Amino acid sequence: MIKNDNGYNQLPDEELFLMVKNDDKRAFNEIYERYRMMLKDKAEKMLDSPQLAEDIVQELFLNLYNRRYQIDIQVSLRSYLSKAIKFRILNEFRSSGVRTSYQKEMNTRHASTISENNCYDFEVKDLNYSIQCSIDALPDKCKTAFLLSRTEQLSYKDISGFMGISVSTVEKHISKALKVLKSNPRISDFSTN
Repeated sequence: MIKNDNGYNQLPDEELFLMVKNDDKRAFNEIYERYRMMLKDKAEKMLDSPQLAEDIVQELFLNLYNRRYQIDIQVSLRSYLSKAIKFRILNEFRSSGVRTSYQKEMNTRHASTISENNCYDFEVKDLNYSIQCSIDALPDKCKTAFLLSRTEQLSYKDISGFMGISVSTVEKHISKALKVLKSNPRISDFSTN
């Protein structure tokens, strides 16, 4: 807080603002000191947040200073600042409403995504269980040939050598396993080839 002397506190608002337009920082400090608390009190009453009220007042004065060359005040400075603070508060309400609406939408989408993911996870677990049950029901050699083909990615020739059976027998075992899997209604919609 800068104490304004040299008669600044005696000058009318209009004259002070003209001095601000001529880059007189002490004139700006005088305007700030005259109206800061009045504007902050108005903002606090409407916002119920001292910190937000302070922020809005600071933004208003910052904007006033940055736009000092463009601003042409047709009413009293007090009226101009009072209207400006009301507009800023209304903008805050509007922005707050948009933020709240956006947050609700994101929460809804997040809940929906979680629900969809849970459904998907359940379907995947159910499908895996069905596949595992079908594979477990296969005869031992058929199951071994199928698992070596699908999980170990071995060729029919390698499976033949590993199991000590012919390649055509490996083909028959895997063909039988695929038929069993395809006959299961829970997994028949998915490709097992």
